Amino acid sequence: MARVRPWRRPATLNVPEAADAVEENRARPERAAARGTPGRAERRRGPSGTVRPRGDGLVAAYAVGGYAPYLVRWAAARGLAPETVSGISFCFGALAAVWFSAGSRAGMIAGAGLLYASFVLDCVDGGLARAEGAPGAAWPAGVLGRAKEAAVYAGLAVGAGAEPPGGPGLTGNAWAAAVAALTLLSVRHTMDVSYATSRYGRRPRRDRVRNEFARRAVRALALPAGERFALIAVTAALAGARATFTVLLVWGSAAAAFVLAGHARGSFAHAAPLPGPADR
Repeated sequence: MARVRPWRRPATLNVPEAADAVEENRARPERAAARGTPGRAERRRGPSGTVRPRGDGLVAAYAVGGYAPYLVRWAAARGLAPETVSGISFCFGALAAVWFSAGSRAGMIAGAGLLYASFVLDCVDGGLARAEGAPGAAWPAGVLGRAKEAAVYAGLAVGAGAEPPGGPGLTGNAWAAAVAALTLLSVRHTMDVSYATSRYGRRPRRDRVRNEFARRAVRALALPAGERFALIAVTAALAGARATFTVLLVWGSAAAAFVLAGHARGSFAHAAPLPGPADR
């Protein structure tokens, strides 16, 4: 049996879902080939042969995951690269920001629909990258995702200024709320990437919750990308931009505390080191 050399610690980026990318790259096909058995990631393949990440929340798994694999297969058959789909997703997000900036109910509804389409394309480009074995596609996708979300927050801040007074949500400067929400998101991602990097090469902890729906519901409490975009789309369409920032800041703060507590618990838990990265 050929000996597989341990992978070097990967360079991480402070980009959306970078921690999930680090965790997914820990299980490499070469380790499964050396053992002669399929890894867990290979046993979680959907209709298109793409890996279904176990870190997805409820929105990615159930609101998009039912048909996203077929879109991945359609895009792969036409030779679309993951970077191309990421660029299209960014354009949809920028259009959503433009509609949000109008501040009208019709603009908020149109922006919500475009933001949902943008997230669907995010899932498609991730599926393409995993199917093609191109981990380098996570870098441009992450950068464009961060820029897209910042543009959406800016559009909501402009739209909040155009809303009539007396609406639901916070009062005062909406730009301060947008900067606070983006800063909170950056802190969250930094914590996730730092924790994932510190645990590289260690045996992953087993999930205490075995039911898939319950596990994803717990993951949704941490407000991943799917839940964030769904929250923005629903609250903006129903209650306006100020209500969106209010819910984002409240839920985002609670999610940051929830994630920090989980990381602290995992850091103090005993984990035996392995000679190579653990196969998920």
